[in-house]
Amino acid sequence: MKNGLQYIRAFLAVVQTGNFAKAATRLNLSPSALTVQIQQLEEWLGVTLLERSPRHLCLTAAGQQALLPMEKLLLDLDNIVSSAHDLAASRRGVLTIAALPSLCAGVLANVLQRFRQRFPGVEVRLRDVVAQRIETLVLEREVDFGLGVQTRPTQGLAFTSVLEDRVCLYVPPHHLLAGRASVTLAEVADCPMVLTGRDSSVRNLVERLFADAQLPLCAGLEANYMSTVLALVRQGQGVALLPESADEGRGDLSKVRVEHPEVVRQIGVITRVEHVMTPPGVEFLRLLQAV
Repeated sequence: MKNGLQYIRAFLAVVQTGNFAKAATRLNLSPSALTVQIQQLEEWLGVTLLERSPRHLCLTAAGQQALLPMEKLLLDLDNIVSSAHDLAASRRGVLTIAALPSLCAGVLANVLQRFRQRFPGVEVRLRDVVAQRIETLVLEREVDFGLGVQTRPTQGLAFTSVLEDRVCLYVPPHHLLAGRASVTLAEVADCPMVLTGRDSSVRNLVERLFADAQLPLCAGLEANYMSTVLALVRQGQGVALLPESADEGRGDLSKVRVEHPEVVRQIGVITRVEHVMTPPGVEFLRLLQAV
């Protein structure tokens, strides 16, 4: 195939210049070597493409018929090669990521800004979904990779931890616990809690922590999105146990450390086992780990 493409380029050079000598110069070949390539192309195709004499050179009917398809073939090939080079250099492409809403609203916003500054030609499509949905999207090949927690070992999926996300207590500034350096789960148990939705990985973690400690969980309100939970806490509707990545950086809530060995959750890259990461994906994860 490689020789075939070389022969086609030789044929097109002869047609474009109208002269074997000029075409040979363009291709850095001797006229005799160019003649051999044209002959080999004709033998490969089984037709004569050029009528040539010392003073005359023109296309045969077969040559006329083959000219446009050959030009299109090389143009398509050049486009494929150019696109591949752009993808390898992260100059162009589409990167689709499924990630936890807390990550999208927090650390990923900074990473996305840096990534788009460095690779403006790459379109990033971000899907903020709950943990189990991330795994489904990865398995169904709807995204390049996921960023979330490992809900359970799943056949066909690989999980690689990239950062730790510690669960903290968020309270209004006037709350009794706001000035504390740290709190225990027992001290939080008496506080009305604003919880995330029941399909949230954070909700599952909080319920498990209280159940393992045999403490009551005082559920006051429930909301699907962490941003809504934080807004309710600001209004004094309760307190919330949320990961550090949920912090919106507004500075109008007090974030208190929770003293418990299992409040740290591992955030990782979720991929299909056989998946080969695209160059834009590699660059994105490199920026994420740096941040």
